Amino acid sequence: MINRTKLSPMDAAFVQLESPGAPMHVAGLMIFELPTQSGDDFVRELVEDWRSETRIAAPWNQKLVSPSRWQLAPCLKTCNDPDLEYHVRHLHLPKPGGQRELGQLVARLHSQPMDMRKLLWECFIIEGLADNRFAVYMKFHHAIVDGISANVLLMKGLSESRRDAKTPPFWVHTAPEKPFQTGPFKMPSAQAMISTAANVLKLFGRDEQLTTLRSAPKTPLNGPIAAQRRFATQSFDMARLKAVARHAGVSLNDVVVCLVGGTLRHYLQSITALPADSLTAAIPISLRAEGDKSIGNSVGMIYSILGTNIADPVVRLQKIHQSTNLAKQQVLGLPAEMRVPYSLVSMAPSIVRMLTGVSGKSQPLFNTVVSNVPGGQEEKYLRGARLVNCFPANIVFQGMAASFTCYSHAGTLNVGITACRDTVPHMQKLALGMESALVELESKLGVTKPAKAKRTKAKTTPKVREAV
Repeated sequence: MINRTKLSPMDAAFVQLESPGAPMHVAGLMIFELPTQSGDDFVRELVEDWRSETRIAAPWNQKLVSPSRWQLAPCLKTCNDPDLEYHVRHLHLPKPGGQRELGQLVARLHSQPMDMRKLLWECFIIEGLADNRFAVYMKFHHAIVDGISANVLLMKGLSESRRDAKTPPFWVHTAPEKPFQTGPFKMPSAQAMISTAANVLKLFGRDEQLTTLRSAPKTPLNGPIAAQRRFATQSFDMARLKAVARHAGVSLNDVVVCLVGGTLRHYLQSITALPADSLTAAIPISLRAEGDKSIGNSVGMIYSILGTNIADPVVRLQKIHQSTNLAKQQVLGLPAEMRVPYSLVSMAPSIVRMLTGVSGKSQPLFNTVVSNVPGGQEEKYLRGARLVNCFPANIVFQGMAASFTCYSHAGTLNVGITACRDTVPHMQKLALGMESALVELESKLGVTKPAKAKRTKAKTTPKVREAV
């Protein structure tokens, strides 16, 4: 008898939405600095060791019982003989091994759908990077991880000590289990269900204050997409972002959303396609209980303006702050037991549109996704190689050609911008535009750029990179 684990409705949706033109995988691009005394065979030996590791824990050893997207209740089963030659790939960048070459490679890797008959992850170890570096591009299917659980899986495979020379591969480490819920099941009260229904109706309508699913204007970013991707990155010193947030009296997430709004405003202006109404963003928020680091998806979605119709960046930031606060109250103001049902209902229109092929052919429900995954502040190492940056790569789908995903690590906010290659040309403008938007905010607020903390190793923040 096969030991099966039924996917939750939210996890199952990512299996059902999988398609060649819009694959449902996410990824992390980790860039490491080789240890000072490492030999020429460091990366080759790493690949050989990882391929020979026979221990493999859940969820790394899980695969779909049936690979078809056309199933109501997808289930996972344990695979006892994984093909690590397939799942662990060794790649070399062509010379000069710069940002352009790496960006092109990552864009192509992210364009390729996963084989749904196999384990739901792939690991690409990439050598030949300039500046004595190598990279690990780790791809997961979204059915088994969200941003937080992917971060947990990856960080468990790294060490806090530079001297740890034999770090085992990521898949040796078991994922944390979901905290046990004590006490009997409690039926939600009538008042809880009424307040949830009222919030759902408000989200599906028009509201002068609340950003709803009817607030988004049509833009060139919200039509049909093709299978090929572009990938660009940008990095910010967290001290700069926190200084702006402190001066403006807003959250760091509000500042990030404002930078996205600023860059999209300038990008659409440059192609004479800026609408009169503000673009809107879907912003994932964690619905996990405190201490829950288990695998799977446990996210809700709030919706905010991006202020693309506002020229003054400070006014834009304040309007975004008001919008996100109101949106959070829509979800977090509900009883805890109703937040997941509300989130499932709020995301249902997007899922139905994608399943029926309507997405990209009608008025968008939102224009982009802006996601921020909290990382750690401590340095991490892989067999003595320091993790310099970790850039997330997200999904895009019909009707949403670009997404912005952030990840904080050791005092740096790393931004990965994923987009459809055909729909979003000149993508470096989006990455560069975020820096310009931050400089503009700092200037308007009178914020002095904080001095960078000194490191023993030079050059820790990479230049903007783009897949062309």
